[in-house]
Amino acid sequence: MVMTMGVPMAGTLSSRAMMLFGSFSGFVGVGGGRMIYLELSIGWKLALAVAVPALLAIAILTAEARGPLSASIQSCKGVVAPYFNGVAMLFSLYAALLASDAWQKDIQARRFVNNETNAARLIAHTAHAMGVTASVLPKLRTYLDSSSGEMHEGTVIRAARGKTETAFDDLVGAIVREPRLDSSSRAILIGEAQTMMRARDDRVHLASDATVPLKGLAMVIFGAITQIALMLVHLGQRRAMRVAVSLFTLAFSTCLVLTAIFGAPFQVFMPNEPRASLSEVLRGL
Repeated sequence: MVMTMGVPMAGTLSSRAMMLFGSFSGFVGVGGGRMIYLELSIGWKLALAVAVPALLAIAILTAEARGPLSASIQSCKGVVAPYFNGVAMLFSLYAALLASDAWQKDIQARRFVNNETNAARLIAHTAHAMGVTASVLPKLRTYLDSSSGEMHEGTVIRAARGKTETAFDDLVGAIVREPRLDSSSRAILIGEAQTMMRARDDRVHLASDATVPLKGLAMVIFGAITQIALMLVHLGQRRAMRVAVSLFTLAFSTCLVLTAIFGAPFQVFMPNEPRASLSEVLRGL
């Protein structure tokens, strides 16, 4: 009888705990909210990563010790450790997946910036070799200037994206209209321009990935359920319960902090990119 009460009570307490970050879920759960989260500074993201697990832990431990749910929770002493193991395994698997995804983003960010700058250099060198610098390089400079101004400290400036796309169209148009180019030379330059634009699109998509807040919200939900499970399997041992929940909350926050850092490479490790790399190319033209 006690065992059958444990799981429903876990669901009830879970729903109450979710109320603490209901506003947070609304903040990141809709299109506009996701964009707001992406535009937050890394400091605010780290503050959320630390505060949300701590507030959840405080709410869960407080609900167990006092309040309208306290008596009902304390009567559910039949929830045994294997229940916690299953929930903890689910959290661990998702945390590992999210950490791997965040780590890959840092690698991808560097690769996209390098691909864009290398393609721009190839266009400049090819234009010099083919004797069409007068018509191609001014358009390339305009593109690089526009592309370098699309991001500020890792945040995509959406209003500047159209300017870059227009500059790319002008660059391709100059290559197509250049009478001194034969068909093979024109194809080489257009291919290099497409490689440059593709790398730029990948970079912008990575910096404005709207799935990041939703992935973080899912991790918060799994973490909250795991905190509740830890509380339930330690009923009747309040000191051990608080130690266990606190230690897990520390690990929970650490996971969120690390994914926030590595999930925003342009804000943390590359805040001056792509401006720094593209400006270097511009100086060499």
